[in-house]
Amino acid sequence: MSIWKRLARFFAKATKKGDCLEYRPDKFSDYINLKHPPSQYFTRKSTFLHRFVYAVWNDTPLQSHDVIMHTCDNRICINPRHLRLGTIQTNNADRMRKQRKKPK
Repeated sequence: MSIWKRLARFFAKATKKGDCLEYRPDKFSDYINLKHPPSQYFTRKSTFLHRFVYAVWNDTPLQSHDVIMHTCDNRICINPRHLRLGTIQTNNADRMRKQRKKPK
């Protein structure tokens, strides 16, 4: 299956809420762990779905230290327009600026 067909399958199963495309296979999952992502974008054997969407949509290989940030602050959103590349530092600065709770 091509990368774009794989991506289209996730988009087709997503629920539109406002501008967000929410993908949640069950009510307990916030992050979807995707097995066997394309090797041209990832060096690991699995990755999170929002990282896969960002990498394919932007044709950008990701390193393990790269952070994909949600501009909408919706953890289950896979709308490529809501995802941007950042670092741990920019993600922490964004969290502080928006006064989001620090993760445990």
